[in-house]
Amino acid sequence: MKHAIKVILVLLFLHQLLVLPVRAQNPMILNYEAKSHVGGTKDGLSYHKLVGDVKFTQKNTIIYCDTAMFYDLSNSLEAFGNVRIEDMDDSVTITSDKLYYQGNDKVAKLRGDVVYVDDSIRLYTDHLNYDMINKSAKYEQGGKIIDGVNVLESIYGNYDTEGKMMMFRDSVKLITPDYTLESDDLIYNMITKKARASSENTITTKDGKVLKSYQGSEFDTGRNSYAFLVGEIDTDKYFLKGDELYFDDQLGSYSAIGNVYLLAKQDSIVITGNTAHFWQDQGLAKVYGEPLLKKQVGIDTLYLRADTLVSIDDSLEANKRLLAYNHVKIFKADLQGKADSLAYFLSDSSMTFYNDPVLWNEGSQITADTINIIVKSGSIEKLEAGKNSFIISEDSTSNYNQIKGRRMTAYFEGKNISNVDVLGNGETIYFVADDENKKILIGMNKIVCSNMNIRFKENQVNDIRFYTKPDGSIVPPHELKDDQKKLDGFSWRIAERPTKREILTAPSEIERKTRQVEEMIEAEQHDQPEPEEPDRQAAEAPQ
Repeated sequence: MKHAIKVILVLLFLHQLLVLPVRAQNPMILNYEAKSHVGGTKDGLSYHKLVGDVKFTQKNTIIYCDTAMFYDLSNSLEAFGNVRIEDMDDSVTITSDKLYYQGNDKVAKLRGDVVYVDDSIRLYTDHLNYDMINKSAKYEQGGKIIDGVNVLESIYGNYDTEGKMMMFRDSVKLITPDYTLESDDLIYNMITKKARASSENTITTKDGKVLKSYQGSEFDTGRNSYAFLVGEIDTDKYFLKGDELYFDDQLGSYSAIGNVYLLAKQDSIVITGNTAHFWQDQGLAKVYGEPLLKKQVGIDTLYLRADTLVSIDDSLEANKRLLAYNHVKIFKADLQGKADSLAYFLSDSSMTFYNDPVLWNEGSQITADTINIIVKSGSIEKLEAGKNSFIISEDSTSNYNQIKGRRMTAYFEGKNISNVDVLGNGETIYFVADDENKKILIGMNKIVCSNMNIRFKENQVNDIRFYTKPDGSIVPPHELKDDQKKLDGFSWRIAERPTKREILTAPSEIERKTRQVEEMIEAEQHDQPEPEEPDRQAAEAPQ
């Protein structure tokens, strides 16, 4: 019997000698140290209960804790109290209250007050799974990441520690010194400092701007620039919306592309177009691609169409202005016009038209090299016409009253011209109608006078005052010839008068509809049957 026991002890000793070297040589095997060690079984599985200064090592991974349960068969452990993992391969340290670790898969499940630290970030959560082989850390029940001065919070997070990529979902909130981002998802590259969100997201900057995207965004956090798809920017001064928005905080610039909508809040101006650029520091905005401006003026609305609109902001109210370039057209209930370019000063609602301007007010047409309009309380107060000034109005006899001069100033009452000052080289033609029957012509007056003042009543000439000796003539109807009815330079351009519908319709839409009409006409002409060749014999037959 003693011999048998001795043999068994020798065999057990030899077994230990054989097993221990294998454990030491296999890098996946967990080796441990502790102040006390008690063996036992749990749920049919043998275990080692380790207590006091517990330490596990597995190649370059070290695990510390107060107590642990180690299972030889599965090479796994449960750790409790002051848990700390040090992964030397990635310079990663993780602390928690509890740990469940699969040594063969090198997957650590940490629970309770988890803090993950590496060279780049600090991560806080209560529920973290750390895959040492795939180099990823994942949480699914809420977490917070601190990256230098940036803080990110989300319900779900996955951190690829090797590729330095982060993916977040559900209630994502990124807080930086310059802005706060809120989104349902976010992918962040820690190397390039660029992020991408595919869902609706909002950025609120430290100075109160709100940038919102409906279909996804891209961010360069290194230089504070953003690209939005179907987004909007809301500030105390304006609201901007477009299919694509680009914002560069470093340069202080914004860009919007596609279905641009801009609201200048303080000036009650709405501008739409295809493309817009803003330079915040310069107070400069440029909109082009069929831009349209709408501004509330009193109880009326001013509509303006041009190839390009430029807004210039300034701390001095008098310097705030809007410039319009090429093919300018305007529409207001009491004023319509066109010109090559225009300057609109917001402080007094004055407008200056340049390069072949022509304006219409009720039945009057005004042309000059330049025209300046002063608006007060929503209505035209005064119009100043520069060189080659010419006013034409059609009267009740279907003739044209005309005023011509070097310069003119027209004054308004309500919607109509009340009187006109002509300064230099003044000429006028006006037709006198019968008082009872306004359509019966009595005669035509033609007056030449350097300076004069012409007063109107019901849009007709009522009185003329001359400041120097006038040279005038009255021509009765039966002696009138057509060439006498018009002053030199007369051009009635009523066909060019813009309509509200024309201004509200983009030029490209007008061109498209014009082409459609032309194509329809061409098709109808093409579909007409060819004329039959006449019967030669019938044509030659005697009648």
